[in-house]
Amino acid sequence: MVIFTVLPGESHHSVEEVCGAGKERLSIQGWFHFPQPGEPGYHAEQMQRLWQAGAVSTLGQIEAKRQREIGCAGDDYLPYSDETDARTEEAVLAEYINPDYLDAKIMRQVADRFSDDSHIQLAGFLNAQTASALLEWLRATDAHDKVGSANGEAAPIPPHGTGERGRWHAFGPPVIRRFLRLDAPSPPLPEEANDSAQSPAAERQASELLAALRDRLFASPEFARWLTRVTTLAVSGRRGMVRRFRPGLDYTLATPDGSAATIMDAVLCLAHGPHHRWADGVIGGYHCYIDSGDDDASNDGSVYRHATDEDDGILLTTPAAWNTLTIALREPSVVKFVKY
Repeated sequence: MVIFTVLPGESHHSVEEVCGAGKERLSIQGWFHFPQPGEPGYHAEQMQRLWQAGAVSTLGQIEAKRQREIGCAGDDYLPYSDETDARTEEAVLAEYINPDYLDAKIMRQVADRFSDDSHIQLAGFLNAQTASALLEWLRATDAHDKVGSANGEAAPIPPHGTGERGRWHAFGPPVIRRFLRLDAPSPPLPEEANDSAQSPAAERQASELLAALRDRLFASPEFARWLTRVTTLAVSGRRGMVRRFRPGLDYTLATPDGSAATIMDAVLCLAHGPHHRWADGVIGGYHCYIDSGDDDASNDGSVYRHATDEDDGILLTTPAAWNTLTIALREPSVVKFVKY
C-alpha cells in the first residue's frame, strides 16, 4: 500500500502502464480532498490560506511553462489574405471538398443548423478522389507501423518512437499533450533518423496530400469565405497543424490556451477502421469540450470539484470518424482534449 500527500503544484506522480502477455495490474485507489461548499467541514478561508501561502496549482505551472515556451500550445494566429477571386473560389474548394458542401442550398442548411447548435459535424467532407487516396495511404502506413486494429481486433500498444521519422516529429510537452505533428519544429535529428527514405512510400504520399490540405485548403482565403457562409461568422485569422495520434500512445489534456477571444474550431478527423468502435467512445479518440468555469477553483485541474449528473462540465463530445469535419464555436472558458 502506498499513501502520500497530494499538494497542488507540488505533487507529481504517474503509474507506468504494464503491458505484456500474462501481465496484469490491479489497484484500488482513492483521494481525500478539501471539503467543497455544502460538504461537512468546509471553511471558505481554507483555500484562501493555501493560495496566500504561495502554492501554485499544477495547471498553473503548466500554463506558465506554456507562456515561457512560445508556440508550445499552438502557432501564432495568421490573418487570412484578402486576395481572393470569386470566379476561381469554387475551383479552389472543389479540388478537395465534397461537391455537396459547395451547393448553395446545403450550405444554407448547414448554416441554419450551426446557428442553432454552435457546432456541426459534416460527414464525407473531402471529395471521393481525395478521401480514397488518403484512406489507402493511411492504412498502409498504419500497417507498416503495426498500429491501430486488424480485422476489428485491437493491436498491441506500439513502442515509443513509432512513426517518428521524415516529416513527422513528436510534439509536446508530455505534461499536456503528445502526438506526432507533420513538419513540427524539432531539434535536429541524426542524419540516418531524418532520412526521408526511412519513411514508407505510402507515408510520404499521405504527408504530401495532408500538407496540401493544410496549406492550400484550410489556410486559403477561399476556405475562410466558405466557413463564413456555413457559419454566418466572420473569420479573421487561423492557425493549424496536422496531427497523428498513435493508439495507446498519444493524447491531449484539457489545458487553457490563453486565448481571450471566441474561437472557431474546424477539425478534420481521418480515423479509419470499424465505425462502431469509434462511435461509442469506449476506445477513446473523441474530442471533448468542457466548461472550465470562471472561478479559480474550477479552473484549477489539481483541485477536486464535486460534480453532479446535471452539471459535469461536459458541453460536447464528438466521436472520431472517417473523413468528418467538425466545426465548433468555443468560448474562452471552454477547454478541449482528445481522449487517450
